[in-house]
Amino acid sequence: MNGRYEGRVALVTGAASGLGRATARRLAAEGARVACLDLLADDAGLGPVGLAIAVDVRDEAGVAEAVDRAVDWGGGIDLVVTAAGVASFGHTTDVALAEWDRLLAVNLTGTFLTARAALPHLRARQGALVTVASLAGVRGYRYSAAYSAAKGGVVALTRALAVEYALTGVRVTCVCPGSIDTALTRNLTPVPGADPRLLAHGRALVDPPVSQPEEIAAAIAYLGSPEARFATGAVLRMDGGAGA
Repeated sequence: MNGRYEGRVALVTGAASGLGRATARRLAAEGARVACLDLLADDAGLGPVGLAIAVDVRDEAGVAEAVDRAVDWGGGIDLVVTAAGVASFGHTTDVALAEWDRLLAVNLTGTFLTARAALPHLRARQGALVTVASLAGVRGYRYSAAYSAAKGGVVALTRALAVEYALTGVRVTCVCPGSIDTALTRNLTPVPGADPRLLAHGRALVDPPVSQPEEIAAAIAYLGSPEARFATGAVLRMDGGAGA
């Protein structure tokens, strides 16, 4: 593992599990100190190079406080990864307004609040922001009106921020995974009465058709590193050919 992040400080939301945890561990393996944000305080097993902060990314004041705490701990922030997310799928006519609100609040508003709080600190260090969207945010996806709307919003937000902050030295990019082998994916409730033809739509073409979180974390580590200097505004699909 190279030392691309030696002397750097990262902040990762959703770091207690799944992709967020894999990303925090990947960045630490490359030399970073990592502030790990999640609903429950969990340093992703990083020990002295990790800081566990409990926060709900929907909480405006809580997010601002968490970012400030991470800055005080690390002396600044060089990379922010917004990996906190929730998902559910179902027939659009069955989606309750409360569920619509929950998916947008965590996936989109949480990304916005984290970015807004962190951007002044990233600007001070000419750092990078990597957002996590989804294949569902860049192409039609079955039974996912709310989730797709939220993740599509993350993609649009990423591009807007990339343009707005390009001249400040802050880079903003997005990774769009397909299916990832995480507890979040495994615990999704099947859609009642789902059409098999739609379930086959958007499946990965590679074998096995599901990625490991460490594979996506490797892409995030690249996008957040100086090696990706020319990638600002990029939206990287990691979907095994499902969207090809």
